[in-house]
Amino acid sequence: MEHIEAFARLSVLRGAGFGLLAIVCFMFGLAGMPALSLKTGGVLCLLASFILILRAEFAEKRPYKRTEVWLMLDQDQRPPAAIAQRIIANTLKVCYREVALLYARGAVAMLALSLVLPASA
Repeated sequence: MEHIEAFARLSVLRGAGFGLLAIVCFMFGLAGMPALSLKTGGVLCLLASFILILRAEFAEKRPYKRTEVWLMLDQDQRPPAAIAQRIIANTLKVCYREVALLYARGAVAMLALSLVLPASA
């Protein structure tokens, strides 16, 4: 079970990390306008958080054999087919929600900081 949790966390964090990299690159493009950069980053992080919440909600409908977690597991680490769907889907759901919360917290921080900065710097 701990292998499934570790691989699920790795899979979700990797995907979310690439999304965050795209957001940070976009924010660097607006570095000349810090308030706008933070507002944009905050909105994009909220969008990413929403997408992760949707992924969590639809995790049960995705076949377990088509998940990255299943592919990362060795043959001896894989749960029986009868319970694999439930275990992998629930683990992914928890991971998606945890990362969505991290994105939401980052969005709140960026949006709050954008209110403190002057509109044009």
